[in-house]
Amino acid sequence: MRSHSSCKLMFLVLICLTLMGMSNAQDTQRVEIFGGYSLLHDSSMLYPSTVFNGWDGASTVFFNRWFGVTGDVSGHYGTETQVLPAPPVPGGTAGKIALSSSAYTFMLGPHFTYHRSRYAPFAQALFGGYHTQTTETTLVPVTCSPPLTCGGPINEGGVSRGFAMALGGGLDIELGHGISFRPVQAEYLLRRVVYVLPNNGSFFSYAFNANTFRYSTGIVFHFGRHLGTDK
Repeated sequence: MRSHSSCKLMFLVLICLTLMGMSNAQDTQRVEIFGGYSLLHDSSMLYPSTVFNGWDGASTVFFNRWFGVTGDVSGHYGTETQVLPAPPVPGGTAGKIALSSSAYTFMLGPHFTYHRSRYAPFAQALFGGYHTQTTETTLVPVTCSPPLTCGGPINEGGVSRGFAMALGGGLDIELGHGISFRPVQAEYLLRRVVYVLPNNGSFFSYAFNANTFRYSTGIVFHFGRHLGTDK
């Protein structure tokens, strides 16, 4: 239900920006490049951690004053330390493991912007893929009965890849000399997660949608000729 509501809201925003873009607006340069800090809120990668810090970079090529195509790449990272309970045997002690997770997205899609004075609100719809990796490392092994341990040290991980989609927008504020500040870029980010699991000699797949939220902020650089003017 939430994803359907987000799609409807995004569709209305795109229509409004398109209509506004047809009116008189400040000129747009051919290319813009964005880079900065990004925060991802995701409860599917590394429970109970839900907040991951990282970066986001994007490049947009404009075809006129209000429409362009954006290519976007982002990376987010998190760590979590968990305690493994001691086994119910004499002399058993608890253990500790470290979990680390990284998530990357690679997306492309339409970008709509409206330049008005120093301010340029925008909306975009991006589609592509993601790559996540989680690693588990033993810090303190569980002891069953001294000096025995319940299994050796663990240093293993898993990888997941699939479809990703981001819907949202933000605001750019012109600072001058081809540079703008982007205080907010907020997006609904969907990842289609598919697991393949063994079952009595065969395999079955388990899939779900990871509904996440991405917030980014940073600097935008503008290059190239000005569109829609004589500059």
